[in-house]
Amino acid sequence: MYFLINSFIGIPVLALFVGWALLIAIAIIAINVGAIFAAFKFKNMKIVGGILIACGVLLFALIQWFAIPALVLFVIAGIMALREKNTLSNLKGENLKP
Repeated sequence: MYFLINSFIGIPVLALFVGWALLIAIAIIAINVGAIFAAFKFKNMKIVGGILIACGVLLFALIQWFAIPALVLFVIAGIMALREKNTLSNLKGENLKP
């Protein structure tokens, strides 16, 4: 079918579609890896919250309606990170002593 369409039109339609789909898939993976990296490597929760919200917005801009669940989850995680107090360091220092 691909060769038949290509012979009529003269441009590789299927290759163009698959190429764009591959680029979008790579971008989605990069955004998700960036969000995971930000969540576990940065200590400043304000920056992490902003990055998570930005990742959700980028996913929504990239794949639109299919990214609504990811947008909601990234925004919730970003808001939780923005509201986070530095209680984990307090737990490590005082409450966990034997």
